Amino acid sequence: MTTPVEQCACCGAVISNPGRIDLTVPLPDGAKPSAETNPNAAFLRVSTGRTFVRCQLPVSLSGGITLMYLTWMEIGEEDLQRASSAWRDPAWVELVLHGTLANDLKPWTTPTYGAHVMATVRSMDEPLTIVSSDHVAIRRVLAETWDRDLVLNWFPDPLPVAIRARVGKHWSVERGEGMAAGLNEGGWRFAAPGRSVFVDVLTDAQLRPPGEFLGELLDRAPQIPDDQVLVTSTADDVTHAFWLETEVDGRPQHDFYAHVVRQGSALSLGVFHSDPDDHRWAMHVLRSVRHHG
Repeated sequence: MTTPVEQCACCGAVISNPGRIDLTVPLPDGAKPSAETNPNAAFLRVSTGRTFVRCQLPVSLSGGITLMYLTWMEIGEEDLQRASSAWRDPAWVELVLHGTLANDLKPWTTPTYGAHVMATVRSMDEPLTIVSSDHVAIRRVLAETWDRDLVLNWFPDPLPVAIRARVGKHWSVERGEGMAAGLNEGGWRFAAPGRSVFVDVLTDAQLRPPGEFLGELLDRAPQIPDDQVLVTSTADDVTHAFWLETEVDGRPQHDFYAHVVRQGSALSLGVFHSDPDDHRWAMHVLRSVRHHG
């Protein structure tokens, strides 16, 4: 029996929903890379003599996803020797270690560095897993389910799942699967091979009706054939989009521009793609725009 594939209702794209996302913290906080510090190692001794073991910290996210932090726990020399001797040995599954977390983890604002933790082994071929702590923030991390978008938006690297990115105080838009995020002149930029999205919020201090504000925003827009323009409206907003083909470095590029306008505010989109079939994806990005209160 094949597993049903979830698809986007507006563009038909397959929606990825991985059960687990791994996030590796390269080194303990304050440790400097050197020939002796291998961030892929299960155990680590730095030049000051401090010793660490790699640990997993599972974080339950909404949507049935686990964010697995691969972080570091500081332990004593005796425990390091005991752990390294048990590694890849049947004794590994019986290992229990106590130590202190060696990284501050985001997005939690309460410092987690130095938190006392206990770690056990769940599987023969995995690092230790942190299972308990007397630290308030770590206890919450282990016990609660966290908003997927709130947590994953802290990480600019490409993610294997689409998330909702807040833009300003009242707007949000989808950041697609596999897209890196960064700030671009005050707005967001999402990018993946052959695709990019620029998002910004524009403010109208005059609080004009949406149609009037939109007219100003389109004052210098090029003349576009009617079949390359989309205009829709609701009781609260007006959406205007147009698309055209341009050339960048001698290669064709497809440009998609849109505004979703409400009284006093507008979300501005620039969506660019090299594959003409990605027009459906550009429409999907536009339709993902939301206004919040």
